[in-house]
Amino acid sequence: MFFKINSERKIGYKELTSADLGLGETSNQTHIGLYAKEGMLSFLKNEDSTNAFLIYENFCDILPCDFNRIETPDGFFRSPKIRMGDEKNSVVRQIRFFASQHPERTYYLIWFGLDNNELVFWLLDNTSKDLNMIQKIFPKVDTVYSDEQVDLSKLFAYLEKQIDYLSIGLQTELEVIGQTMNSSKKFKRIDIEKAQQIFKTNGQLGETLINQYLEKLHFEKKIKEFVWENKSRESYKPFDFTVTSLLNETEYIDVKTTAYDFLQPTFFSDGEVDFITTLQREKYSVYRVFSVNKDSKFRICQNCFDYMTNLNLKIKAFKNELQKVDSGVRQLNLMINQNENTFKSISDDIIL
Repeated sequence: MFFKINSERKIGYKELTSADLGLGETSNQTHIGLYAKEGMLSFLKNEDSTNAFLIYENFCDILPCDFNRIETPDGFFRSPKIRMGDEKNSVVRQIRFFASQHPERTYYLIWFGLDNNELVFWLLDNTSKDLNMIQKIFPKVDTVYSDEQVDLSKLFAYLEKQIDYLSIGLQTELEVIGQTMNSSKKFKRIDIEKAQQIFKTNGQLGETLINQYLEKLHFEKKIKEFVWENKSRESYKPFDFTVTSLLNETEYIDVKTTAYDFLQPTFFSDGEVDFITTLQREKYSVYRVFSVNKDSKFRICQNCFDYMTNLNLKIKAFKNELQKVDSGVRQLNLMINQNENTFKSISDDIIL
């Protein structure tokens, strides 16, 4: 589970009006009004620009969200709302776009917070398959519910699974960003750091699984010996295993692991690319471990010498151009898709 409901354990539920949806002929309302209960959305300032998940049917994305609370004359803040904002694709604008496609439907909005202090908005309409379940849990609309009123545990468990399932595209994007630690307007720094730690843990698991696979080959006398370079600590070598065949030939294996499918892009440093070009054509393989922690498997990707040689020439040319203007790079992270253009030989799935 990647995303979890926060400790507030409160959830808002309302039927959206024509004004909320921007469908009223005379309304110029630029916001969607929300309801509040003490302690709800406390992680947001009274005037805040943040990001929020928006879920509707099979749509799931993180979008800009302008949030504020109205200040009363006596200094209290009430009536939170989300505004259209200046962004082209804010939460409010996206909701109104969906409503404009089917203005005859009745729309409902559910909102709550995640443990990473982001908002979630779940949009439903009167044709949504989940609406019947929601109406059984919540006896009336335009209310904020808490654990004291209804048992939210099953609903929150269901919502967490829905977010996890529908946000798979966001999670694969976050894994890529986590490997480079680039900043992102879409993801919070804490999410990127969490993704980096998960990727590191998965990488260690991937190497452990390949170590077990090689131990099996060694036991079956299909290879002479092998060395796990990172067994005790990170070796910082451009490969993870050195394998000696029964003919005393040496092969280098780099294990690249993902929690997602095989086609998730991999990253190579410029040092790894340069190392590959120093080897004979068949002496280097990428063992691409994927679906780790689920039904872990891998494919052996070989014969990338031509591709890496061409890429290495371009890298060196780029570095030479930088030197001409008294600049340079310490290390490049290159995102590469493993396909027939990069690896001329890719095995079938091997179950781990």
